Amino acid sequence: MTEAPEIAVTTCSLAAVQAIHRFGAELLSHGCHANVIFEALAHDGDCALAQAYAAALFLTQMTREGHVQAAPRLAAADAVAPHATIRERQIIAAIGQWALGDSAAAIRLLHEVVREYPHDLISAKLCQILQLGVGDVPGMVRTASIAAMADPGGYASGLLAFAVEQAGDTDRAERLACHALDRNPLTDPWAQHALAHVHAAREDWVKGRAFLRAHAASWNRCSSFMLTHNWWHAALCAIELDDLDEALRLFDNQIWGVRKQHCQDQINAISLLARLEMQGVSAGSRWQDIADHIAPHAEDRLSPFLDLHYLYALARAGRDAASYELQSQLEERSCRTPIGLLARGTVAHARSQWREAAAALGQVRGNLLSMGGSQMQRALFEETFRHSLSRSGVGEARQRAYA
Repeated sequence: MTEAPEIAVTTCSLAAVQAIHRFGAELLSHGCHANVIFEALAHDGDCALAQAYAAALFLTQMTREGHVQAAPRLAAADAVAPHATIRERQIIAAIGQWALGDSAAAIRLLHEVVREYPHDLISAKLCQILQLGVGDVPGMVRTASIAAMADPGGYASGLLAFAVEQAGDTDRAERLACHALDRNPLTDPWAQHALAHVHAAREDWVKGRAFLRAHAASWNRCSSFMLTHNWWHAALCAIELDDLDEALRLFDNQIWGVRKQHCQDQINAISLLARLEMQGVSAGSRWQDIADHIAPHAEDRLSPFLDLHYLYALARAGRDAASYELQSQLEERSCRTPIGLLARGTVAHARSQWREAAAALGQVRGNLLSMGGSQMQRALFEETFRHSLSRSGVGEARQRAYA
């Protein structure tokens, strides 16, 4: 067993431990070299924690293919788990539950790890990824608060900043994010992202755009998700400032085309292009290009948040068979949840069926938290509802009732 700072890792290789630490740094800073975890496996293939982290890396792809790739890593971790520490076994179990689709169980296990080992920021980060995916804002605050007490001013403060902003405390979020950026001014894009949310919540679009522009150069070291997502925030600022040419330029140059096969990049592109169209911008052939790239994942069924975005893009691109099939599956599997109505309203809006879209979306617009994603991401469905309402010919008095 090799001792890492604060936390033990079961391995005979110091080089494996060092690679695990580099993996953690890349994960927390949203760097583009998280695949360094495979160096740990090259040094010690029997390191259970490294196998589990490699599985987690595949799971963050949020695709069925990623789950397939994670399976042998989890099997390898399970095989050597009896020799691992209690903490490592809990992490392996949590990632295993994640792979099985039981996010609630995975969150419980990871939260317990953070509670017992508050310096384990990798577990805190993985926990927040899962909590965000199911809309567990109170859970995000609880877990990140524990980690931030152990690591004040560091990456954990960025995690907590985002969590408390989602909970509505923009002042505290701003303080925490600024503390995090004082420690890591160039390598904490998640804290920058939290401040982008703060400016948006305050509708201070000028300050938000200026802040994002000032930090944009530091995103070049980031994974495509964080790179494109922070540019997505900048594009939303441009839309709010009625700079539609700039928003479309950002779509073409900074958001779509960076890594078109990555699902998170696809989500950024879909939600931005939908917003631009609602502002009167012509999409041209862009929907066709997006639909071509999401088609392999449209049947993955891993997240309603992803599914609804895929559905909108397929419908806008005129992929009738694929969009109707996905809509039918979502309505059938989610008949007792808002997802079915969201699917119906999403397709109706994409097909310019304004009354149908407003009727469906209006029934669920206040019940979107469980679909996952941030407030700004879920706001797309509020925007499509209001756009449908305005285009449906409903009288002004009726529209004011929905305000």
